[in-house]
Amino acid sequence: MNNKNEELQNCLQDYWEHRLKHNPTYATYIGDHRYDDALDDLSEESIAAQVGYYRNLLSKIEEIDENILTPENKINCSIFKNTLHNHIRMYEYKTHYIPMDQMSGPHIDFPQIIEFHPFGTRKDFENYIARLNAFPLLIEQVIENLQKGIQQKITAFKKNMELAAVQAETFTKFTTEDNPLFSPVQKMNEGFSTQDKEELTASIKEAISSSVTPAYTKLFQYLNNEYIKHCREKEGIWALPDGIDMYRFFARYHTTTELSPEEIHEIGMNEVERIGSEIKKLMQEIGFSGSIREFADYVKEKKELYPKNSQEILDGYRAILTQMDKRLPDFFGRLPKAEYDLKEIEKYREQSAPAAYYYPPPRDFSRPGYFYTNMYRPEQRPVFIMEALAYHEAVPGHHLQIAIMQELKDLPDLRKYEGSTAFIEGWALYAEKLAGEMGFYHNDFSEYGRLNFEIWRAVRLVVDTGLHYYKWGRDEAIKYCMENSGEESHEIEVEVDRYIAMPGQALAYKVGELKILEIREKVKNALGPKFDIKEFHDRLLENGALPMNILEHVMTQWMKP
Repeated sequence: MNNKNEELQNCLQDYWEHRLKHNPTYATYIGDHRYDDALDDLSEESIAAQVGYYRNLLSKIEEIDENILTPENKINCSIFKNTLHNHIRMYEYKTHYIPMDQMSGPHIDFPQIIEFHPFGTRKDFENYIARLNAFPLLIEQVIENLQKGIQQKITAFKKNMELAAVQAETFTKFTTEDNPLFSPVQKMNEGFSTQDKEELTASIKEAISSSVTPAYTKLFQYLNNEYIKHCREKEGIWALPDGIDMYRFFARYHTTTELSPEEIHEIGMNEVERIGSEIKKLMQEIGFSGSIREFADYVKEKKELYPKNSQEILDGYRAILTQMDKRLPDFFGRLPKAEYDLKEIEKYREQSAPAAYYYPPPRDFSRPGYFYTNMYRPEQRPVFIMEALAYHEAVPGHHLQIAIMQELKDLPDLRKYEGSTAFIEGWALYAEKLAGEMGFYHNDFSEYGRLNFEIWRAVRLVVDTGLHYYKWGRDEAIKYCMENSGEESHEIEVEVDRYIAMPGQALAYKVGELKILEIREKVKNALGPKFDIKEFHDRLLENGALPMNILEHVMTQWMKP
């Protein structure tokens, strides 16, 4: 390896060390336990210092002549530069002045620490207690950033922060022993002496009552009495300083393409029309004439298509995935070693959470990846969406792709643990469609569930660009969703509020899936009878979650004779 290749590898390693040191809870999450007693520093000073580091590193990387790098390092270099540019741009847009909303932020991220912080030794518990006691400082920093945002007219949308305030308030109402953060005391097994158990339990109680609960109370009161009064009344980020420019950046950031908001909006409308006609064809086969919304209402009345309780949902998912696991070897040469399991989304956040999501395993695979499913009002969650949701979140979707990515030996950590949203979400949406080719969706209603999910991803392209670029209001976005999909009204409101909070993120799914399908078609045409679906999938997944523009280049190189 020449010294420029080595220099790049050293910079990548240094960057990753820096990331983990400054994001200690993320380090714990991926299984690096060196910083288990610390929380992130969200102060303006810390964020500015990190960006200074990124700028210095970027200037070093830009001096490297890419022509003398190995093919693999050319990919690394391109991804690395882009990553650093993105960190810097986010800071320049002052995104740290909106450090929380109903989708993310310390008020809902912090309690999830109990899912991945280790609790095997006394030292683990002492680290956990240190984190509980560090929580008030984190909340102080959040409030300071929100306050600076008010001064610079960079504020969140009011409705989103009203939802976040309710989430924070939930944690002010728990008794100490009912607080989810108290639950790790149950993990003290026979390896702990009676004295250890008593001391650690007392310390956790004290930390929750003296540090955690007062911090939540302070945050709730600040949001409710002060911040919400200053929140923006307009949904889209176009209303913020440089908002339109910021949205163009987010569109590129999340799709890893050069598509403009105008082009994405157009693609979305075309896809809504195409998938809508497929749904109407299916409706005719079922014997129903009417609109997509009327069909959704008709389906809602069919009680046999809805579960009686949450246990029925869990059992259903397990049965679906057991069948899929058996079919995977016919379509994939390489399968992940890491296992996966199901979990219910926690009660304290289920009302604002999506229907499901995936939680990857840590680097040592000491726990499985989790397919989290929402059990809020289980009797309103149709069974006909379960197949598509399971294939998206578990296999062959997120778990298969992300676990394989984490198991790749020669990738730098940046590419094992961070990747293009368009690839990750595009793959999971592609997995929903692939499941049909694999022989699943055994009845018309399951196929309807899949198509309803697909049209929903197309609707997102229209609604996200509508809100943030074309200045739509929340009601207009909800109306468009209601007219063009079969989603429940509660689900639609939760989703639209999510798009308002996370500009551009919803674009990744459909744009990524369309690009993967386009690449597959090109490879198929180029290879003709030599095309092998297993080999195609293995090649597509062997480099981690590449940005779409790089993925296209890599796959084009592979299919050349």
